[in-house]
Amino acid sequence: MTDYFEFIGSLMKGKGRGEALKGLKVVEITHFIFGPNIGRVLAQFGAEVVKIETPGEGDRYRAAAIFGRFYNRANLLYAILNANKYVVAMDARNEKARRIIFELLKQADVFVENLSAGLVEAMGIGYDRIVKVNPRIVYVSCSGYGQYGPLSRMPSFDVAAQGVSSVAMKTGWEDVDEFYKLPDYFGDYLPSMIAIFAVLSALYHREKTGKGQYIDISQCESLMRFMYDFTFYSVTGDEIGKTGNLDPASSPSGIFRTKDGKFVAISILTNSQFNALRSLIPELEDGNRLRKEKIKELNAKVAKWVEQKTKDEILEIAKKLGIPVQPVLDDKEVIEDPWRWERGSLLKFRDRLLGEIPITGAIVEMSETPGKIKWLGRPVGYHNRLVLKKWLKMNDEEIKKLEEEGVIGYWDEMPGIAPPLIWSAERDEVFKGEKDEEG
Repeated sequence: MTDYFEFIGSLMKGKGRGEALKGLKVVEITHFIFGPNIGRVLAQFGAEVVKIETPGEGDRYRAAAIFGRFYNRANLLYAILNANKYVVAMDARNEKARRIIFELLKQADVFVENLSAGLVEAMGIGYDRIVKVNPRIVYVSCSGYGQYGPLSRMPSFDVAAQGVSSVAMKTGWEDVDEFYKLPDYFGDYLPSMIAIFAVLSALYHREKTGKGQYIDISQCESLMRFMYDFTFYSVTGDEIGKTGNLDPASSPSGIFRTKDGKFVAISILTNSQFNALRSLIPELEDGNRLRKEKIKELNAKVAKWVEQKTKDEILEIAKKLGIPVQPVLDDKEVIEDPWRWERGSLLKFRDRLLGEIPITGAIVEMSETPGKIKWLGRPVGYHNRLVLKKWLKMNDEEIKKLEEEGVIGYWDEMPGIAPPLIWSAERDEVFKGEKDEEG
């Protein structure tokens, strides 16, 4: 047998691998992050995802570029979050547009929406109506607080969900009367991954029974499922509270500054790891090292030791002794770290419209059915002709009439919404519906 690590690496580079979700049809009416990330991951693994937006501005997240910085008139956050999707724009206020959406849902395997609770019902595409014409559909409603209950009609975003779920109450330092949100939209991405698990579970159930089902997923409730604070309080009557730079279940543990002004993350869980660290810092005392005051004492001694050595010295010692230590890296260091590129965590992607852009790779590695990024998010209404021809067998005359009636539409000339300035409609066969994105 070849070396184990080489063998596993070869599995991830084999040729002729397929797409796990090829043939799965998904329709989404989503905006911002929570809903769109569900379709994004399903599309990475081969699902055909059609995203329906409002003509003109489309998904309002298109305009939310980080610090207002766009690239080729695109919000790269939106472009990556909506990669591999077919983008159509229909005015859902128009009865004919609603009928078209209804026809698309009759063909869909999965529908994802994260509009205000009850809005899809008002649009005539609520679950009670769709299930009558498509009993196999897996219908997903994403919201802050669920589709029923006292908060169901309240709007929600990432930071609101972090607040009401009590996540934000755990952030910061116990002696500082301030709280912070976790960055990078933790309150959107984590619930969306739970929703993906629910979708795949429902599809598996459908394979056995032939029946789809309704999925009601809440941001707030999803975040709560990853917290043990409530059980701890119920049993002990004490709050875990803010823990700052210590871990109440791992000691010593934290992020510490080195002699050369860098930072390292250390987490000691086992007795063997603790003894290895104590061979370097003899003044560490074991006893019950998970008592709160003991954790603080041990962390202080580790901090003193770390500040006397450089980052590289600490990493070399930790490697020899098997102590869990890693450097704390900034964006530049991550991008320049070669193994990220070797494994495909980062890759240089050449998009047909936007050019070459460094992006994160597929969300997980799989030997037989790997995920793949095929194209980045497209302008509002870009795939109108392609989808209507492919899914509903419409011809050019029918589509032109829908355009003239305002049933379907395209983009406003604004950054994040429109195509790059050098783009040409006349030369773009995909936009004209003559060719698929995949050739």
